[in-house]
Amino acid sequence: MGHGVAAYAGGNFYADPAPVVKMRNPGRMWHWGKIWFEKWWLRRWF
Repeated sequence: MGHGVAAYAGGNFYADPAPVVKMRNPGRMWHWGKIWFEKWWLRRWF
C-alpha cells in the first residue's frame, strides 16, 4: 500500500461461485510483519 502501511487479506480465493475474502484494515503492524517475514524467508535460502 505504501507510506509505511500494509493490509492483510485472507480466505478462500478459489471458492465457487465467488471468492470468500476477509480483509483487515491497513496499518503499520502489517507492514512490519511483512518485512519480518521477508527477512526470515530470505535468511533460510542465503
